[in-house]
Amino acid sequence: MKLANASFLLISCLIACQAWAHHGPVGSAVLYDRSRLVVLEGELTEIFWRNPHVRFRIGVPGDTGDGIIWELEFAGTPAGLPSRGLRPELAQVGDQVKVAGWVSKRYPSSLGVSNILLANGQEYAQSSAKLMWSSGRAQGSQQRPADRAPTVTSEQATEGIFRVWGMEMRPSEWMATHNYDHLLTAAGREAKAGFDPVSHPILDCVPRGMPERMLPSSMEFVDEGKRVIMRHFWWGGDRIIHLDSDEASAGTPHSHLGYSVGYWENKDTLVVRTTHVNYPYFERNGTPQTDQVEFVERFTLSANEARLGYELTATDPMMYAEPIVVYAEFTWVPGAVIETSNCELWNRSGN
Repeated sequence: MKLANASFLLISCLIACQAWAHHGPVGSAVLYDRSRLVVLEGELTEIFWRNPHVRFRIGVPGDTGDGIIWELEFAGTPAGLPSRGLRPELAQVGDQVKVAGWVSKRYPSSLGVSNILLANGQEYAQSSAKLMWSSGRAQGSQQRPADRAPTVTSEQATEGIFRVWGMEMRPSEWMATHNYDHLLTAAGREAKAGFDPVSHPILDCVPRGMPERMLPSSMEFVDEGKRVIMRHFWWGGDRIIHLDSDEASAGTPHSHLGYSVGYWENKDTLVVRTTHVNYPYFERNGTPQTDQVEFVERFTLSANEARLGYELTATDPMMYAEPIVVYAEFTWVPGAVIETSNCELWNRSGN
């Protein structure tokens, strides 16, 4: 396949010193040009199977014979892609592949992948995308689990909240269904108007702060007596909930997760108050917050102990005319183990 014009040749000259970062929800109209589906064909030159997204490089021949290198980014985490059909052994450096996707608004030589035709003739299509070139869809090892709560045994019930919990909703689904603009003050609206999605800190591997760390997410509560450890998939350290203090001591520094204190309202409800947060956004849509923001969270076990109700109230008089209140629900994930991810910039030589 031959693709050549002045802009493509300029791209190939620039990529040698480019640091490749996490681009965000693959296919998002905010971060990708959804007006045109681009089709490329060429040889895989690099494979980067790391969080937060799997990335390949493909060499696409040009009219002059100079190879043009494109980055391919796939939706989903490295741990989750095999269940959707894209397994590491299906793609090797040197394979000839065909790919379709949308050009990143952040990096003009990067493609958010919709479909890829692999060397073995199988085609991987993200989410509900239709096959474009093949009748053989790459099959995953398992399908996305049904949204139903498992049965809790008497032995498991004694663990209370100290288990692994997850949300079925993906971050992109959360973003599409939640908006808090109507709760912003004039200062909040001004700050939101200046938000540029392609400059969001997590796109450069900055850890997710509160409360973005929670919504949506998978997490594990670990009982350490005077404190509760909340372990997440996302990089950036564990949350620590102090049960032996009422508030942060003088001189406590601000951080992306802040300082959390908690207490048991009853045996089934943990209440957590978090202050000293210096993370600039409430969520990926850019709802602003200041370092004066405070969060109160309530985690409540359901009657059958298979679900965990979640309520979060955010107060920030500078940005919110009234508190933001979020309701969600986590489901117990039997047998799951939380393995905290690392986010790595793909800093390669390109050609």
